[in-house]
Amino acid sequence: CDSSTTRRWRWLRTSGDEHVFCDHPEGIESTLEAEGYQYDLERKQITKHQETRTFTHIHIPDKHPFELTVYAEDKAHYVFKSSITGKAIERVSIAELEQFLEKEYPDLDLDEEALELDMEDEEVDSLLVFQTLLEPLEKVKQSPKYHPEGDVLYHLLQVFELAKNERPYDEEFLIAALLHDVGKGIDPYDHVNSGLEAVEGLVTERTEFLIANHMVAHEYRSGKLGHRQRVHLEASEHLEDLLLLSELDQRGRVAGVQVGTVKEAIQYLRDLRVENG
Repeated sequence: CDSSTTRRWRWLRTSGDEHVFCDHPEGIESTLEAEGYQYDLERKQITKHQETRTFTHIHIPDKHPFELTVYAEDKAHYVFKSSITGKAIERVSIAELEQFLEKEYPDLDLDEEALELDMEDEEVDSLLVFQTLLEPLEKVKQSPKYHPEGDVLYHLLQVFELAKNERPYDEEFLIAALLHDVGKGIDPYDHVNSGLEAVEGLVTERTEFLIANHMVAHEYRSGKLGHRQRVHLEASEHLEDLLLLSELDQRGRVAGVQVGTVKEAIQYLRDLRVENG
């Protein structure tokens, strides 16, 4: 959706009880933290028809308090029933909710309210966004032929550790090392472009270049790259960095290597950002 619709949704969501469909609740928590929200997490076990299920509730005590109830993604089209009336819970679109608010509160300017929220949250914590993108990758498996080490997250954390040894104070390079395959959790068939879209506006041009060309660099190093692309890469001031990233990408594919956690990687970058000013 466009930025205007997004701003309106951000204001409209700040009241009531909403259903969220996500297989990774920790991603929702990271998103809330990135938005600057305080929240309380509650898990309830309910036994019905001899089946016990756990429901996750996230309470946000904002200006307009609201609650998120987290369900699995495959329940997005499930018709929920009210525990009070037993009838199906009615759903409304954002447009229908806007119409209702305009009718009930004729003096309310939704665009102005949304813009005020944007001003309050103008600076997005990019590192928390990165954490949100990284955490689900633990469940994204890879071909053992090319990645015998296992899942995508384990590979990225290996490459990050190697990058820390090579360029411990180079934040742009370290972020590229940590995020170069992040798109595999979005579109494994086009992980480079999907990854770039996910971090658009959150990384520098240099980091973006390294992520965008890390696959091309493998072909360059193996001598399989076409003449035109080869000339293009060699004209870049970041060629040396790109080739190093390619090397670390290949080296970071070892099973059983000890690595840090996502939170430790993000904290390292946060400390480095403070140190670098």
